[in-house]
Amino acid sequence: MSLVKHRALHQLLNTSSFRQAATVAFISLLIALASIILSNHLLEIVMRSHVRDMILTDIRTQQLHGRLAQATHVAMALRYTLPFEMRKDRHSLVMDGHSNILYGDATLLPGIDCPQPCNTKWRHAELLNAQGKPTEILGLMVPLSDGGQYFSAYDLQPMLERTRIIPLMAGAGLLIILLSILIISLPFSIRNLYRINRIRDALARYASGDHSITAPHERLDDEFDQLGNDINQALQRINRLMGEIQNITSHIAHELRTPLTRLQNRLLNAAEMLEGEPREELLRAVQDGERIQNLFRAVMRVAEVETGRCAHQFAPVSARQLLEDICDYYLPLAEERACTLQVNGSDLQLYGDRALLFQALANLIDNALKYAPVGQPVLLSAYQQRDCSCLCVADRGPGIPQQLNDKAIERFQRLDTSGDIPGNGLGLTLTKAIAELHGGELLLEDNQPGLRAVLRIRTATLPERHIP
Repeated sequence: MSLVKHRALHQLLNTSSFRQAATVAFISLLIALASIILSNHLLEIVMRSHVRDMILTDIRTQQLHGRLAQATHVAMALRYTLPFEMRKDRHSLVMDGHSNILYGDATLLPGIDCPQPCNTKWRHAELLNAQGKPTEILGLMVPLSDGGQYFSAYDLQPMLERTRIIPLMAGAGLLIILLSILIISLPFSIRNLYRINRIRDALARYASGDHSITAPHERLDDEFDQLGNDINQALQRINRLMGEIQNITSHIAHELRTPLTRLQNRLLNAAEMLEGEPREELLRAVQDGERIQNLFRAVMRVAEVETGRCAHQFAPVSARQLLEDICDYYLPLAEERACTLQVNGSDLQLYGDRALLFQALANLIDNALKYAPVGQPVLLSAYQQRDCSCLCVADRGPGIPQQLNDKAIERFQRLDTSGDIPGNGLGLTLTKAIAELHGGELLLEDNQPGLRAVLRIRTATLPERHIP
């Protein structure tokens, strides 16, 4: 169950709508981060400019009252006014012409660094206050008429700490909005994934032989409905063409079956009236006619299975019972080849058409008996492999080179070109078509030596259907 949930979650996260929402959210997140950094920088610039304005206002006030002439006047004014101010981040320092501190905190001296004679100059320094806490001092050093110095400054650290909360709160708000976008997009992604899966299921059922199926249509006239309409039109055209081909092939089969049968009968009648070499030639002609009919029937059978128009009824099938039945059926032929048929494996429950599975295994066993050395065993086995049930036929023959596995399954492909072994090159093609009709596949593996032909069938239950 956890694996199913993991796959469903993986499909949901891979939907285009969720990816679009995630992309928009990610880009918005980058913009939000850039906005936070930029706004924080702008706030610092505005804060420093505001502090400079306050310092200049203080200097002008002192100048208007005529206090910048003597350091003692500035110190007395500060002793009187500063205790009544509510600001704790303002700092002042007054020194006389001999650099003696008349008023202020001596910890500001390292940030002033203004040797005599000192000119008006802005100072920005990071210092430790009397309590040992870091401060960021921004101030203006003003020389006085009597040779003293007046330093007016503010600690930027408390101001910046109060203003930094603004971009952080804005960023948190944007983050909440982004998460809301992702959460809101989930129902749309689930809905779109559901509709896509319905279309995929319809196509899978069509590929497995249910040609009456159509893609779902919800009358919303959106892109999914338009896609469904296009698919339905394509399926209708395919059904029409397949029907025409079926009618043509059925007509050809009907028209050729009777003449070929009559031709064979006439050749047999003529052969009975002859002896010697002419009789043998006519009998060989009869055999050629029989091979033509067998080839035509095989081609028709492959086409029926590949298109799903063959009669098939899916039901539970015992794998071991199926192997034992086909072993009994081929036992006489195996005894002629002095070979033994061995059945091995657990009793698996398959879900498919028993007659078609029997025919697929018959083709594999027939090939194994043709190419296996005389006296060598042919092993029939059934086993479970992940979510598939496997039916295997293994022999000790020459096998098939790995690079020719795909070619061996193609129509009319015979790797043995000597002509000594009978066949039409359609056995593995038909077996592959039967495997695909059951939602599985045919695998050819190296048996070292020999060939392992594995018929893999999905364990998942397929919908039962019957197509006459």
